[in-house]
Amino acid sequence: MNKKFIFVSAIVLLFQTTSLFSANYEKIGEKKLFNGEILSEYKLSNGLKVLFLPRHEAKVLTFQTWFDIGSLDEKMDAKLKKTGLAHLFEHMMFRGTDQYPDGKFDELTSRMGSEKQNATTFFYRTNYYESIPSNQLNKLLELESDRMANLKLDAALLDKEKGAVVGELRRALDNPGRLAWDELNRTVFEVAPFRYTVLGTEEEIKGFTLEEAQYFYKTFYAPNNATIIIVGDTEEEELMKFIVKYYGDMKAQEVPRYKMPEEPVQKRERRVEKTHPQATSDILLVGYRIPSVNSPDVVPLSLLSTHLSTGMEARLRKSLVDKGIAVSAGCEVSSVPDYLEFAVSLAEKHRAEEALEVINREVSNLKTQVIKKEDFERALNQELLSLYNMIEDNSSMANMLGDYLMVSGNYMRGFEIIDEFKKIKPIDLKTAANKYLKKDSRSVVIVRPQPKKSSRS
Repeated sequence: MNKKFIFVSAIVLLFQTTSLFSANYEKIGEKKLFNGEILSEYKLSNGLKVLFLPRHEAKVLTFQTWFDIGSLDEKMDAKLKKTGLAHLFEHMMFRGTDQYPDGKFDELTSRMGSEKQNATTFFYRTNYYESIPSNQLNKLLELESDRMANLKLDAALLDKEKGAVVGELRRALDNPGRLAWDELNRTVFEVAPFRYTVLGTEEEIKGFTLEEAQYFYKTFYAPNNATIIIVGDTEEEELMKFIVKYYGDMKAQEVPRYKMPEEPVQKRERRVEKTHPQATSDILLVGYRIPSVNSPDVVPLSLLSTHLSTGMEARLRKSLVDKGIAVSAGCEVSSVPDYLEFAVSLAEKHRAEEALEVINREVSNLKTQVIKKEDFERALNQELLSLYNMIEDNSSMANMLGDYLMVSGNYMRGFEIIDEFKKIKPIDLKTAANKYLKKDSRSVVIVRPQPKKSSRS
């Protein structure tokens, strides 16, 4: 046979093969990060999104799947109207398929050297993740795609997992800190489904039917409701070849979208007190409503919380912990739900009211005085260090991309925030404090030890 014909035929075959794969996806674009790395975005014809950041320093990679479904969606869904199934499904996804029965997923991923393998569910998303040696990518994609498309759902497995989740719920309710956080959400939000715990109630968990589970799986675990994120040692051509091979035949589904109920304006402070049998001292939580993570005001508010709670020189440490009033004291910006939260665990024989007075004083100082230059620089450097450390690690980088994508619709939001940090000034913290840290619009939750029953002689 003519060698030239053989060569031309090979080229044609290669072109046809490449076209076959590229026809099933398109490259949406590339983003050049501040450190020179290139982040690429792809989309399959069935709606599945892929984010890929190559890193070749080590022969490892992180693989994550993010589903745009959490407890908020199921609570607002017309066919469900309750919470807990999203979290229950996180457990069910490890229960197996016909090809890889219950227990096989963990066995095989362990054999391939997987670590950090787990899953989480929150108000707005569910994600699955692991890190593996990069030469195991093909097998991992086979396993992950199989459970995304072919999960075995039967009444026996569902009931078994219900029991495990009810046990998890009971353990959570035994934690006074968890009770305090749940109460804070119920207090801050009167209408929005943030007021319902992600785990659901015991009655809801036990009441989920096989039909509801099948509806949930088919509807929300569709490719057009998912994003795959890969950070690590592989190449675009190899990765997308495998993605198309294992995910390309999945069918898109009609995924319902919901409008979050508008929360009424809070006009006075809300305060709730509870007791808990496991509490040994008072717990204090204070929440101030703030805008979403897409707002530029989140940046000075984040730096404000760092100034108050991070490092040995943090204001809350010096005024509460170092003085023996509290065992721990912190402040952080929560992007979901949207509030700035103070959290204090009081030392024994000290009351929550003492900590609240200190918080009031610190907030007043932030509203009336511009933060000192050295304190501002300390807080800024601590915040940037935390973000840079997150970017350096493959898993943390993928987490940051996924979280911002799910909560804001913009996976680059974390990098935008880094740029915004470099532009703010000390006066911006004072402005943000006056705008958002208002007593009339805050919620206060106190959980105290349960009074001991008096013994009769």
